[in-house]
Amino acid sequence: MAHVVVLGGGFGGVAAAHELVSDHPQLEVTLIDRRDVFFMGFAKLWDLGRVRPLAEGTRSLRALADRGIRYLQTSIEGLDPATRTVTTADGPIEADAVLVALGAAKAPKHLDMLGGDGAHDLYDAAALPDIHRDLDAVESGEVLVSILGGPFQCPPAPYEAALVVAERLRERGRGEAVRVRVSTPQPMALPVAGVDASRYIADRLGDHGVTLLSGKAVRDVDDVGRVVTFADDTTAGFDVLLGVPAAVAPSLLVDAGLTGGSGFVEPDRHTLQTSFDRVYAVGDCTHIPTATGALPKAGVFAAAQGQVAARNIAADLTGSAPASFDGHGMCFLELPGHQVAFVEGDFYAEPEPDVTLRDADDELYRRKVAYEASRLEAWFG
Repeated sequence: MAHVVVLGGGFGGVAAAHELVSDHPQLEVTLIDRRDVFFMGFAKLWDLGRVRPLAEGTRSLRALADRGIRYLQTSIEGLDPATRTVTTADGPIEADAVLVALGAAKAPKHLDMLGGDGAHDLYDAAALPDIHRDLDAVESGEVLVSILGGPFQCPPAPYEAALVVAERLRERGRGEAVRVRVSTPQPMALPVAGVDASRYIADRLGDHGVTLLSGKAVRDVDDVGRVVTFADDTTAGFDVLLGVPAAVAPSLLVDAGLTGGSGFVEPDRHTLQTSFDRVYAVGDCTHIPTATGALPKAGVFAAAQGQVAARNIAADLTGSAPASFDGHGMCFLELPGHQVAFVEGDFYAEPEPDVTLRDADDELYRRKVAYEASRLEAWFG
């Protein structure tokens, strides 16, 4: 029986593992991750906004066994893509095919800027209790949501977080006393989705009293003086800082020789195969070029890529029909009041991505809720 090893239990890895076992029971599938939990990124924002505790959207990867997927909780210490051998804390594992879906790590220089007094990693679920504490304690001053560098995961999330924070402050009567700002090194809010989507986000931030600081690359964070210094020598004070570190490839993929000039794994953008035979890569650990940049590092894209890569792995091993990733994707943009806007389109289109934006309404919010519920049920029961 051919053995497929999936590295990573996020969107891409879980979607790929299910695709493999559902259509190809003759394959043995092992998924490896050091964590035992899965949740969608936006579930952290629901916790931040006190819509729902993160635990309610969290599932155990151990439930994959009920779907015919072997789950191994251990740390991955190395990968030899030429021999498809994975080194783990529990010993080596050999595979007939490997799918790399390890997600992205966080830039160490940006993590060093956070963790001090009042400065938090917005994307770290473990930081949520401290973020809640500090947001509840601030009575006046500044809350700054700052994208520290790029590329970064889930492009809309920092703006959604800023809106969540502004709404929290208004609800407890501090909306006038505490200013909320969001900074980005990019020239507009959401370049990957185009000018119209970026303008839409900027307008919605303005509607809710959030100031957008664009073109502001962060040079330094002083958590003692509570000041962020930007590359252009301007500064922004803060009482609470919610930082978004840049994404980098996991070091073991660099050590394995899988990364390219972008610093990330660069698979074929249609098949998701790397330069190594029967080694595929999907999701945030990859750089997949488009006419104007690269595909967003977002879970929905990782899941779609994972399904395509799984079909191509099965084609390699069983002779079934291959598949091609077409660059289509979508994104939910959540606004206060249980309103969601929707971005969708062909991100491979030229001369620029062909992306449309649907204005926010409550039906799209229900669609977002249903999306999470349907995936959690299908993948974990």
